[in-house]
This record gives sequence, structure tokens and C-alpha cells, in this order.
Amino acid sequence: MSPLRTSWRGISASLLFLSTVLVNGCGSDGSSSSTSKPFASVVFLGDSLTAGYQNGSLLDSQQKNGYAALIATQANFSLTLPLIAPPGAPAVLQLVKAGPPPVIVTASGTTTGRDNPTEQPTDLAVPGHLLHDILNTTPSAVATTGQQQMTNLVLAFPAGNTKSQLDEAIALKPSTVIVWAGNNDALIADEEGTPSVMTSLASFTTDFTQLMTTLKSKTSANLVVANIPDVTAVPYMVPANTVIAQVSALTSLPASTVAAILGIQNGDLVNLDGVQALQASAAAGKLTKLADNYVLTASEVVTVQAAVNSYNQVIQQQAQAVGATVVDMHAYFASMQAGVTVNGKTATTAFLGGLFGLDGIHPSNTGYALLANQFLSALNAKLSLAIPLVNVDGIATKDPLVGLNIPAVKQAVPAIHLPLR
Repeated sequence: MSPLRTSWRGISASLLFLSTVLVNGCGSDGSSSSTSKPFASVVFLGDSLTAGYQNGSLLDSQQKNGYAALIATQANFSLTLPLIAPPGAPAVLQLVKAGPPPVIVTASGTTTGRDNPTEQPTDLAVPGHLLHDILNTTPSAVATTGQQQMTNLVLAFPAGNTKSQLDEAIALKPSTVIVWAGNNDALIADEEGTPSVMTSLASFTTDFTQLMTTLKSKTSANLVVANIPDVTAVPYMVPANTVIAQVSALTSLPASTVAAILGIQNGDLVNLDGVQALQASAAAGKLTKLADNYVLTASEVVTVQAAVNSYNQVIQQQAQAVGATVVDMHAYFASMQAGVTVNGKTATTAFLGGLFGLDGIHPSNTGYALLANQFLSALNAKLSLAIPLVNVDGIATKDPLVGLNIPAVKQAVPAIHLPLR
């Protein structure tokens, strides 16, 4: 079971007193026409990427830099985010020292929850939700797990809301719906070190088909859908040869000896939880074999990538069947591997390379700006509009994570359990 669903720090029972805030924009004129007034009522569905989650936390100051908020600003429509009070849920990760090695800590304190409990969110994305959750998971009267608490944070307010993401979206009578779903169905393989926990293709197909056909039949909305990136290519997953080289340099042991002790080889990937476990054992003066849940073997990496490709075929086919526009995030994330020039600097997908935040999963402010532009380009093409793109250079200028570009070989972080998704 994923860390997100079992162990959320910084979320308390006080979350029953929570809220939302309105992102500025000109506001809608009350029309629900999807053709003449496509931004009269815009709803977002998805997971942490659509929620604006960053640095291991859903936090108001970061949510405002998510791609949904940026799209609303550029297209000049109103968007209500379920903004979460500091230090976020769970408490946000903070960079104390860039290093190398970087020093990352968890902010102290506990969130009081939503900033304004009377507003109905129109960004309905819930961190941690699988595709099936978007259709079926509703707020819980008694939230006993971190995941239930997160669902309540987003969907249980205003008080009395009991709908799933999908049902709430239908009730809002949207003119446009933007969906980015299924990332967690794949990402769970990274967290658990095995592709066996990924959602089956049959279940994914059933759920995604239902999502598309329901939105098509029960709304008159324009539909824009993003597909799933290669989840093995995020900085949360560290190449085994990088880990071996780092440990070899620190211990003066031959690389072959280190590889044998750790039980990893070239082509494998080690998640950041595994890096932390390795640090703990090294600090105790004893290197031990990495547990299987920390490692995707080279063959497992291929299996995960193939599964993502299969998911994306379903997304393409079912989106096309209902006339939805598909944003090819799989291809765009792949292009980012070569680096992106912002303000004359090359931001990269390496850990602290500028495009991802401190959890190694979610984009930085700059990364979210780049993603927003992919959606904006799709909206412009679908609706024959000319919405201006986000000024990425302007955002990067104020982004503290751009320009650090710490090499992956130095990605040592303290022994904390990163909240994911």
C-alpha cells in the first residue's frame, strides 16, 4: 500500500473545519454554452498533478502555481481551488541547504485545513486518487486514513458534499472539463518497487471508458484529456549506476562489490525511499541489500513502461470516441529529458534540476508553467482561440528551484518518508 494512503503526517482531526479560495479571473457570465462561451464553467478532474501538489504537500501558496491556476489566469476565467493552510497537507518539504548533498526537512506544525470552507471547488483533483477513485470515491463521515482525510479536504466542502469527483463535476454543469487521470495507477509501481501493483489494463479500460462516456452523456462540455508520462523517468527514481557510484566513492569499495552488496545492477532504478534507507544503513556502518520495494529491476522498468503505453492507448481511443482532445504529456515529458532553456539556463529533470520539486515526483513552479502551456496550446487548437501562453521565463525568475541543477549523483536526502502523489 502506498505511503500516501497509510501515513500522512500533519493532517489532524481539525480538518473538519476547512475551505477554498477563488483564483482571480474575470469570472464567468453565467452561460453554460460549451461552444460560444467555453470558459463559463471550467472543471478540473485528476490527482496531485492537477491539484497543484508540490514539494510533498498540498499547500495554498503552491496550489496557486499549479497548471490549473495558471490556465485560469491566462484564459481569464474563475477557478476555485481547495486551498490548504500552512504548513500544508502533509507538511511541506523545505530545502535548507542546496549542498551537495542537499538538506531537506519537513516543515513543523499541523495545518488547520482549508482556508475557506464555504466555497465550492472547481478544481476537484484529489492527491492520491487512482482513476477508479475519480469515479467512485466520496468523502467519508469518519476519515480514519490519510487518503480519506485528503479526499475530505477537497470534496467534503461546502459542508454536506458527498459526491465523487465525477459526480461533482456533472453537478457543476461545466462548459469545459480538463482531465488528467491515471498517473497514480502507474506511479504506484515506483513506490512499491514492483509493476504487479499497477491497475490492470482491463480495469483501467473499464474505468476510463466510463469516465469519458459519462462526461459525454451527462454534460455538454468541451473535453480535454492528458495522457500519462513515463513514471520511471522522474527524479524520484535514481539509476542504480548512480547509487553504486555514489556509495563506491563514499566507501572506497569497488563498484562491483557495492553492486553485489546492494543487490542492484546497471539498468535498475532505486526510489528515493531506498536512497534514504541506504543512508541509514551506511550511517550505522553497515551496507545491506536493498529491499525489493525500493528497487525496480531493469526488466520491471520495461514492464512498467509497457503498461503505461497500454494505458495511453486506452486514453487515446476512448477520448477520440467522445471527441475529446488529448494532450500528449507522455511525449512532452520525454522531450524534457533533454533539458529546457529558461532565462538562458538549462533546467533539467534531474533531482533539483529545476523542473521538479523536492519530492522528486511533482513539478516545480517552472515545471507546472511548462505543463500549463501544453494544455493552453491544446485549448487554442480545439476552440480556435489565441489564449496567450504562460511567461515561463518570468515564473522561472522567481522559482527558487531553478538554477540549482544539483547532479543526480549527489541526491542525498535526510531519512524522512516522502509523501507522494
